[in-house]
Amino acid sequence: MQRQSELIAITGMGVVCSIADTIEDFWQALISKRCGIREWEDLRTLNFKYTYAHRISDVECDPLWRGFELAKKTISQALQQASPNSKSRIGLFLGTTMGESAAFEAIAEGNRDIAPHDYTGDGICRKLRKHFPQIIMHRCFATACAAGNYALKAARQALITGDIDIAIAGGVDPFSKIAMTGFSRARAMSPSGLCRPFSADRDGMVLGEGAGFLVLERVEGAAPSSRVLATLDGCALTCDAFHPTAPRPDSAGIVQCFYQLSTLTSTDFNSIDWVCSHGTGTKLSDTSEARAIGKTFQEKIPWVSSIKAHIGHTLGAATAIEAIVCVLSIINEKIPPTVNTESSDLGLEIPSTPISRPINRVLNCGYAFGGLNSITQFSKCR
Repeated sequence: MQRQSELIAITGMGVVCSIADTIEDFWQALISKRCGIREWEDLRTLNFKYTYAHRISDVECDPLWRGFELAKKTISQALQQASPNSKSRIGLFLGTTMGESAAFEAIAEGNRDIAPHDYTGDGICRKLRKHFPQIIMHRCFATACAAGNYALKAARQALITGDIDIAIAGGVDPFSKIAMTGFSRARAMSPSGLCRPFSADRDGMVLGEGAGFLVLERVEGAAPSSRVLATLDGCALTCDAFHPTAPRPDSAGIVQCFYQLSTLTSTDFNSIDWVCSHGTGTKLSDTSEARAIGKTFQEKIPWVSSIKAHIGHTLGAATAIEAIVCVLSIINEKIPPTVNTESSDLGLEIPSTPISRPINRVLNCGYAFGGLNSITQFSKCR
């Protein structure tokens, strides 16, 4: 049982991705099975092998600061919902894979006027602090697809130790042609242009972009005006150190991550209502994740779904946006469906339509290259 001082509340959320730019529209898009995939002329003109992606078409900004603009928009949403005390000490915890990828693409094309360190994830944080002066400190996590969960864990710890009063935690990655090239060369992209998580005919991932941020506060210190949306119970991290890109064949690192989380939160696996999975749609990753879930939930495997078929793989923003989905599922008592997957050959129950039922406890899973495993747990506030 967690001490009262360790109960961390979610009091605000913000999101922008290929299917929505508000929390309300995002949830409705997920439930109605909206998919943000489309073919892009610039990718075709540049002779990219894969020309389909989940991108946001209506962002007007300096292209070199697209990540900053996406993060600024979502943080503003989250703060507006949370309405924190103006005197609160706020910390920013940001996860990303590429930072401002367009800046590095410009450097690669010969632009020598760009200072690389300005456009890293830390550079985005510094620019956000200028826009939001109430932020007194920041931490940046460049842990790829698990970065959002890393940010949530660090934010939770900073709140428990009393270093800050409020945390803004999440992730951002604008669309990256560098990442598109890398995943293409790794043969991870879907030739069909459709992400099919856990499906027998899955053939790869589809790249996306977006941002998601959550406002966290200690339950015992939350402002009276704050509405506790859910609690963040704990975060577990492990590392396979097995291969630069491939997961361990026995899924041992992921299984260890599940059990570490269970120990941290004193949670029985049978109490988990559903798993918000990594679910990239690639052969190896989905097989490894399904094997780990099967080994962990030996009595009864809960519902498992993935939103990457809806919004693409948003890299450093992925687990942050998926954390928002976990909270929304608790609030709305509904498990979102998985687009493009009607059945699975991996022993999992994948909902193809929304499942209405009480949701008390959810796990959010994210795994990154290098064997970085991350799982967070969210619960309904008691």
